[in-house]
Amino acid sequence: MVLTPQSGLAWQWGPWLFCNTPSSERLFLTLSSIAIFVNNFIMNVINKPLISVILPVYNSEKYLHLAMGSIISQTVDNFELIIINDGSLDKSFEILSNYAKIDSRICLINQSNQGLVKTLNQAIEIAGGEYIARMDADDVALPHRFASQLNFLWEKKLDICGASVQLIGTATGYWHYPYSHEGCEAELLFGVPFAHPSVIGRSEVFKELRYSSEWPLVEDYDLWQRAWAAGFKMGNLPEALLQYRTHRKQTSSLYRRQQAQNSQRIRSRHWQQLLSVKLGIARTEAQEAEKDPWKTFQLLWQLKQCYKGTEAEKNLDHAFLRLCSHRLHSWVLDRTS
Repeated sequence: MVLTPQSGLAWQWGPWLFCNTPSSERLFLTLSSIAIFVNNFIMNVINKPLISVILPVYNSEKYLHLAMGSIISQTVDNFELIIINDGSLDKSFEILSNYAKIDSRICLINQSNQGLVKTLNQAIEIAGGEYIARMDADDVALPHRFASQLNFLWEKKLDICGASVQLIGTATGYWHYPYSHEGCEAELLFGVPFAHPSVIGRSEVFKELRYSSEWPLVEDYDLWQRAWAAGFKMGNLPEALLQYRTHRKQTSSLYRRQQAQNSQRIRSRHWQQLLSVKLGIARTEAQEAEKDPWKTFQLLWQLKQCYKGTEAEKNLDHAFLRLCSHRLHSWVLDRTS
């Protein structure tokens, strides 16, 4: 396990980026790598972290070494790692304390169990970096995750950036998310446009919006939808930069009913806001359309015309079936609860 920070980003990753991308993009990527190196250097000089990594921990002793090693060995080394042990009953705090003793970038907080939303917001409150990156205690970040995402943020002028993820644990394969802002905007009609622990974004996004306790189990979906409504730009790298662990103890497996019901409320909110922005549809009309499959079909067709030639146009190919299936599922849950 690598515990010593690696530096010299421009020299380590500049040649790799240059040789493995089309010639039309090489100049920008080379300049971006230099820019990260310079920014990293400046932030080190003024003793301010470039990135604040937020890592909530609860009973994660089994996977902590892998998660910690993957962050500590990132090629961008100017970060603070804010870890909040949220009342773990296993040896998580003991493991984390040993890491904190040998790496001054780690800020370790031990507290009684407060839940994920309060823990995340507490970390956001004390974060001092220009960017905030999420990480979960059972996942593994690839060594160049931060470097690649910073390049992408700057190249596309984004405020929030995610990435594809490789599934590990009880499932295998990959999850891919929309590449462009328009694609994410359309995807919010159906669900989250990001894998939550893969996200990095400008600090002001998180500090301005925060996670809301009103949306348990879907706090990330709510945050991304509100970020879109506030005008922040988002996108995803198509490259898998995180190994995302799936297992039977995940919240999403234990509380599916509440999660599905809250997700549908956010879908409805985005449906109404997106139709207003793109088509000038009043909220009451959008609400009525949710009860009328034919009206929904017509509005989706109009919406698709707004995205001609973009990633979102393709994402809306099966929008009617996706929306109707979600609404039917929510209707069934409401009547069987």
